[in-house]
Amino acid sequence: MSPAPTDHRVVAPPSALADAIAALEADHDCTVVAARDVGSRAWGLSHPGSDYDVTVLFRQPLVHYATLGEYVPTVHYDTADVEVTAWNVRRFGELLVDSNPATLEFLHSPLRYRTCDPLAALETDVGSEFEPIRLYHHYRSFADRQFRKYCQRRLLRDGEPAYLVVGETDEEWVCAPDDGEGLAAPPSRGRTRIPKDDDRYELGEWDPTVDRTTYLVRAALYARFVRDTHEFPTLDFPAFLDECDSTDRLDDDVLDRARLLVERKRAGRGDESVPDLFTDGSLALPAEIPPAEHAVRGIDAGRVNEFLEAVFEAD
Repeated sequence: MSPAPTDHRVVAPPSALADAIAALEADHDCTVVAARDVGSRAWGLSHPGSDYDVTVLFRQPLVHYATLGEYVPTVHYDTADVEVTAWNVRRFGELLVDSNPATLEFLHSPLRYRTCDPLAALETDVGSEFEPIRLYHHYRSFADRQFRKYCQRRLLRDGEPAYLVVGETDEEWVCAPDDGEGLAAPPSRGRTRIPKDDDRYELGEWDPTVDRTTYLVRAALYARFVRDTHEFPTLDFPAFLDECDSTDRLDDDVLDRARLLVERKRAGRGDESVPDLFTDGSLALPAEIPPAEHAVRGIDAGRVNEFLEAVFEAD
């Protein structure tokens, strides 16, 4: 399912991105060698009002890497229309050899604004050599945190989670034990009813919007895919769902709910609430997977060094 190296589009950068790149190069005496989208546009989830979320790679003059205070590992630009994360190519290489998920999403992005031959060659050589267990834990942890924070209602006592709220009446909260399972469904037994006027408790943050739910569902399904296949998932999320459908990798009910989120996200309805859409445990994933099976492969540091040398040798 991983996209082929040619499965991408090269397009002219929007004016806001072009301005940010020019500012980066002027402010830090550097050259931007590549720019790729890493947000909703790359994920196939944008709508006409979407902004741009872009990562760029830059190189500095060689002397900056040998003098104190001159090396710049990262830069961030944020305007009304574009958010740019800029990595020094050296920092990008350091992260990539650790199978950093953000660098891999950059490497596999289908939407490019500036390209360079050394990066294209690196993508071909190492794009599928990441260590699966690192990506699994990244995607699974992100999904679990987001799910717990925004999609599960909780009663707090002294600011700490006390119960999951699984229902309510006009006068009472219907609660279940908070066992910390996150993506898993609440326990089916042990219901407790707590009066809404019991001032020992307060309702915690709960904001199950289309935006938040889409991002956590995407992460949970990517974690499952990486665990099961050791391949990198297609970043275009609707295309990923279609591929899962064609291979019977997901239950129809999960696919239907995920596609509902995609439809609303693309329609610009990201702020709408979708409570209880995935609180049935269908996204549950184990907190640990066997390292002997999944802590395999890894990106060769020597190949990344070849990329860095080629970047500095290029005109």
